[in-house]
Amino acid sequence: MTPMSETQSKQTVWLLVFSLVSFGLSFATAILFARALGADGYDDYAVAVSSAVILATLAEMGTGKYALRIMPAYAERGELSAANGYLRFSAGLILIVSIVLAVVGVFWEYLEDGEFGNYALGIVLLFLPVMAWVGAGSEFVTANRAAIRSAFITRLLVPGSTLVLALAWTISPYQLTAPLGVLCYGAGWLLGLVAVYHFLQQTTPEEVRAAQAVHRTREWLASIWPFLYFALLISVLAKVGVIILEFVATEEATVAIYSAAAETGTFIYIVAKSTDKLFLPTVSTMLERNDQAGLVVGRRGRWAWLGSICVGFLLVVFLFGKDILGLFGPEFVKGYAALCIIAVATAVWTMASLAPAYLKYIKRRRFVLVGTTLTVLVHVGLCIPLGYHFGATGAALSYAIPVIVLYLTMAVVATRELRRMNDSDNVLPL
Repeated sequence: MTPMSETQSKQTVWLLVFSLVSFGLSFATAILFARALGADGYDDYAVAVSSAVILATLAEMGTGKYALRIMPAYAERGELSAANGYLRFSAGLILIVSIVLAVVGVFWEYLEDGEFGNYALGIVLLFLPVMAWVGAGSEFVTANRAAIRSAFITRLLVPGSTLVLALAWTISPYQLTAPLGVLCYGAGWLLGLVAVYHFLQQTTPEEVRAAQAVHRTREWLASIWPFLYFALLISVLAKVGVIILEFVATEEATVAIYSAAAETGTFIYIVAKSTDKLFLPTVSTMLERNDQAGLVVGRRGRWAWLGSICVGFLLVVFLFGKDILGLFGPEFVKGYAALCIIAVATAVWTMASLAPAYLKYIKRRRFVLVGTTLTVLVHVGLCIPLGYHFGATGAALSYAIPVIVLYLTMAVVATRELRRMNDSDNVLPL
């Protein structure tokens, strides 16, 4: 990336503000649900939402992640018909896959015990196509160089709507339950879908929408799977601990305590995820132009401001973590150790968050996918015994150890590849 322009700097500031507000909204929603539902009810809600997030990531099929790479490239090459075709291809593929996953998920939940053990999970799966469309669609909006509007949808509109609807239930005569909680959650995504459609109409150039769509189905299916696989692995890595603890935890409140710690400790990654989307289309364009120097300068600048944010976040967690968890309820303070461990690992993840995208863009996808697969397997393998014996703290350790190793390794490899690219006159394969 080249040094940030004044416009890009303002966008970065706005994305940081949106991330902070998003965390506040999500955190307030989590506290509201934890207090209204109690540990048992919040357990059902957390498992339902975690499962839906993983399935929605699968339903997106990597189309949105690949859009951040290919749509700027199509614009650079003037391939308007291909851009229109890829947009239509993505929308149709997401619809088909999400419906299949939702149906399978509903029947699986029913057939497992002959009845629904978690009605919240069954309800949230009905919103799966909407969640997948919003997730991928917002990344198409970002690929159209409208990162602020994309962040408005995912960071403000969806979580804000969920919180407002949940508050409305709490002040109504009716008691808030886990199924009603996921209805509020799903309604937020419905509003997000309306916004995605509106912003796509605004940001997609008229020339692209008017162009005769060209379909390169085989090429796109071959290209999206690494992005799908990586996104799915990351989603599993972030959410699977809650699901595993549901089966192995020996204390009833463990899942809720870990979920609250993870909700708080992974906040800093929201900052990276939001701002990375601002830079990824630029990275794609610069790789098309072979602008190695700009990539080096941009990476250094990003590390400087992101590093200061991570340090501040860790200080807040270490000093005030118990007070923050206490907002969920007195029993949640037990998750302080888990919170600190998760926060450290997520800070490392945040600092190196662009490394896997860069490596995928330069055709080091196998390294990224193999490394991330091993990380998820280690996390799952450690979480079962550590979660059983040490509860939330054990699950946090099973998350932190492989995540830190993975992202430090990817940062080193990405740095080495960037130096090799900078020292060579040859353009790396894209």
